[in-house]
Amino acid sequence: MSIELAGLCFTSASGLPFSHDRWLVALSYAVAAFASYSALDMAERMHRTAGVARIMWQGCAAAALGGGIWAMHFIAMLALTIDTPVAYDPMKTLLSLVTSVSFVAIGFRIIQGRRSPAAIAAAGSIVGLGVAAMHYLGMAAMVLPARIAYQPGLWSLSVAIAMAAATAGLWLSTRIHHRLRDRVLAALVMAVAVCGMHYTGMAALVVQVDPMLMPADGPLAVGALADGVSSGPLAAAVAIGSFGLLLLALVSTAADRRISAAAAREAAALRIANMELQAARLQLEATQREIIRRLCSAGEFRDNETGQHVARMAQIAHHLALSAGCAPGFAAQLLEAAPLHDIGKIGIPDHVLLKAGRLDAQEWVTMRQHAVIGQRLLGGSGLPLLDLAAEIAGTHHEKWDGTGYPAGLRGTDIPLSGRIVAIADVFDALLSARPYKEPWPLEAVVAHMREQAGRHFDPDLVTVFLGRLDAMLEIRSRFVDEGAAPQLLSQPDAAE
Repeated sequence: MSIELAGLCFTSASGLPFSHDRWLVALSYAVAAFASYSALDMAERMHRTAGVARIMWQGCAAAALGGGIWAMHFIAMLALTIDTPVAYDPMKTLLSLVTSVSFVAIGFRIIQGRRSPAAIAAAGSIVGLGVAAMHYLGMAAMVLPARIAYQPGLWSLSVAIAMAAATAGLWLSTRIHHRLRDRVLAALVMAVAVCGMHYTGMAALVVQVDPMLMPADGPLAVGALADGVSSGPLAAAVAIGSFGLLLLALVSTAADRRISAAAAREAAALRIANMELQAARLQLEATQREIIRRLCSAGEFRDNETGQHVARMAQIAHHLALSAGCAPGFAAQLLEAAPLHDIGKIGIPDHVLLKAGRLDAQEWVTMRQHAVIGQRLLGGSGLPLLDLAAEIAGTHHEKWDGTGYPAGLRGTDIPLSGRIVAIADVFDALLSARPYKEPWPLEAVVAHMREQAGRHFDPDLVTVFLGRLDAMLEIRSRFVDEGAAPQLLSQPDAAE
């Protein structure tokens, strides 16, 4: 009894006996194993890359596995020994190759970025159906004076084996990455499964001779082997071509892996170098901060009142910089550098620096030299923090209207750092007791700041400062306790 279904004929009858050339069977297995190994090797690159590179390796893996399965099938078909002439339709044979590669590519695409059992099972089912379709398209490409049918039980088993083999292959492609032994064993297992599917399908084959199907010009007229070329040399040619292409793919994979490893080593070396540079930068910044601390300590020995003043002033300057919209990095550097604004006073004689009363004209000339002394002490180091401190030391006594010292700078020619520190310095100094004066009342200080806007101080900064007056007073009142040693505030005030 025979049944036609979807272009296939299923029967329970028997047909011509046939066998297979054992050497060609062994060759077909070798091709399947080598193709499986190549596909696993390229799948590992596929899973480790992204973008265009991943698409490229996905296509190469599909071509290796799909093309290798087709080559195995073609060689195995040439291994067929049957008592009737056999030829092959070239278009159907080519279509079977395209089918194999296309379905494998779809399977790899499905599992791209997804390794769940459901995704692998779905992809394996699709690839398995594609491999089965390739096999039976290849069988349909046979041209012989006979009818081709299949035993339904073995046919169904071959399709099931194809789906199971494909699922196992895709699962292995997501799990096998590093060890050569694992990859070789996986390839051998995949080859057994692929060959098992093919030869199960061949066991399902029933060839029933029908003289009415003999071509008029002879049995090999349609799709005949060129000039009667025997199956052995043709199988060898297909195998050599397949091995050559797969070997080229393996060489490409090895080269890409080596390039990637070299790039990874370079990236690691670059990361280490960057970490070392970062550590050196942090060490340099720490060194600068320590220099500032030591210099401030030197200033404290000469003028303890100045030593207590610098910590409050630095915090006020930092808060004003942030309130004026300065970059946080600049404000942080200002916090570190501002305490050195009067470091030049260490070069002022004690009879001038520590005088209890008002200074006379000549003493004021001497006192004003501290700005130049401080700038010279701190300048020329090439270190950003000390350069900023030198800028502050040399310009915080300049005035907006050009009547300040030491250079008589005017307006925005005065560096922003000097303009900010000038406001913070005068504000805290007027509210503090000095050997030569009593602290001013707050109302008098505020009135003075308003009066000096556009004369002594940057008017825009004064507006910002007075708008944040409560915050400035809160910083000043709590930051330094009476009689405490000065602190250099390497961190911004928490209230800000």
